[in-house]
Amino acid sequence: MDWTPLQTGASAETAAVLVLLGRAVAFVLALWIANRAYRGYRRASDPALLWLALGITLLAAVPTVVRFLVPTLIDTSLLLTTVAATGSEIVGLAAILYAVYGRP
Repeated sequence: MDWTPLQTGASAETAAVLVLLGRAVAFVLALWIANRAYRGYRRASDPALLWLALGITLLAAVPTVVRFLVPTLIDTSLLLTTVAATGSEIVGLAAILYAVYGRP
């Protein structure tokens, strides 16, 4: 199979750096928001805030680690990392729904 590189108008290195920086910013923001929700849980003892913190972590931070760090450190297949990241996102969304609509 002959692969044609994606034409972006910028060099491949620039595109890779921008993707990496974007993922890093999303990871830091997700951890910051989850930390704020966890602090709110500790202050108010509201279990919904704990579920929200867990959901945000599983939705945004864990998939970033699974997609970028795990393949770097461990030789895994693309299918396995995609399934693990998507599973984490689904569980994270379920935790957020439980925080909003459930009775934690």
